[in-house]
Amino acid sequence: MATYNFTPKDIYDADFDVKMRGYDKDQVNDLLDDVIVDYEKFQEEILALQEENEFLKKKICNIESKPHVAVSENTQRFNPITSSIDAAESAGSPRVTMKSANNFDILKRLNRLERAVFGPQAQTTPTSNGISGE
Repeated sequence: MATYNFTPKDIYDADFDVKMRGYDKDQVNDLLDDVIVDYEKFQEEILALQEENEFLKKKICNIESKPHVAVSENTQRFNPITSSIDAAESAGSPRVTMKSANNFDILKRLNRLERAVFGPQAQTTPTSNGISGE
């Protein structure tokens, strides 16, 4: 732990000799009062951070000491773009089977989604220039 030259009390008790052309004593005292307040806040923050650091170190030790849980053999990754869920159950658990999606499948899914969102009235007929008419 770092050592400090001053405590807030040391700064508060500091006294300066008065010389003919020295600094204004009231201004020095005002500045030192502000320094004391900041110094106290720094000490409180350092103490809080040290306590948090100790807590987190203990938490890490507890986590590292626990045995790791293995992933189940039935667990599989699911990618919605390249797979579909096979609803058939085997051995009492649902399985995910992988199948590649082609452009036609994607267009069918998109069409169903558009009908579900916009309804059948959103279907427009294309014109001869390729732009849908209204």
